[in-house]
Amino acid sequence: MGNTRAILFMVLSMAAFAMADALVKFASATIETGQFMAVTSGALFLLFFALLRRNGERFFNRAALGSAMLVRTFGEVIGTTGIILALSMAPLSSVTVLGQAMPLVVMVGAALFLNETIGWRRWMAAGLGMAGVLLILRPGGTSYEPGLLWVILYVFGLAARDLASRRLPPQVSTPFAVAWSMPLLVVLGVVLMSFQGGWQPVPGPTLILLVCFVALTASAVALITVAMRIGEVSAVAPFRYTRILFGLLIAIIAFGETLGPTTLLGAALISGSGLYAFWRERRVHSARPDA
Repeated sequence: MGNTRAILFMVLSMAAFAMADALVKFASATIETGQFMAVTSGALFLLFFALLRRNGERFFNRAALGSAMLVRTFGEVIGTTGIILALSMAPLSSVTVLGQAMPLVVMVGAALFLNETIGWRRWMAAGLGMAGVLLILRPGGTSYEPGLLWVILYVFGLAARDLASRRLPPQVSTPFAVAWSMPLLVVLGVVLMSFQGGWQPVPGPTLILLVCFVALTASAVALITVAMRIGEVSAVAPFRYTRILFGLLIAIIAFGETLGPTTLLGAALISGSGLYAFWRERRVHSARPDA
């Protein structure tokens, strides 16, 4: 029952993230990315700050200066900046699919930096996933999208965040960790605004989009946190790939994007490699004597 509920929460979280991605594209038509980042990050900071205060935690805490916390904070800043810029410049379908290479990067990063053991089969899966990334990026091709390079920043930034999160002390809560990332994103957004014409009036419909984005992002973070806490990681994590389904449906219906065979093949390689890596990890874990 725990896994069933956790899987449902994971799927709902991926749907919320996919809808939030679409709102970034809608909003980028009327306001610049720097202003979007500053406003939404400020709102998310207030929300998570209220949560940590409700839990009796202090924002100014020595734990914020721990090495794992610093890596997590800067990883989230880099990754969030990458996805917002990518969504404002590139097709939603390609951004969604490329973003799902992140679990494979986390797996490789865990082997390289956390001394976790992965066998040759999972290394091969990572290689196939990278082939899918190159298919979609098509560097040097006639349909090359430069904006998609920002997705690479997103993938590596959030992979660093997730790897560092594994090293956070138990007393560091999710609201505390997320809240510390937001002020830096506000500052970065303000800096970008200075190069994008400064503050611009926000139309009413766009303001509604910003409010919905904050609500969806906060809900998605809460749902995925609960999912990973109440379910087995090996059972729940593969359902991250439902984000591809939600993202592609939104891209087709809301933005009229068409999916070429190369994009579909890349999506199949990335998602298939990731799912195989999760399956293989579960088998290896089950085969251990102490598992």
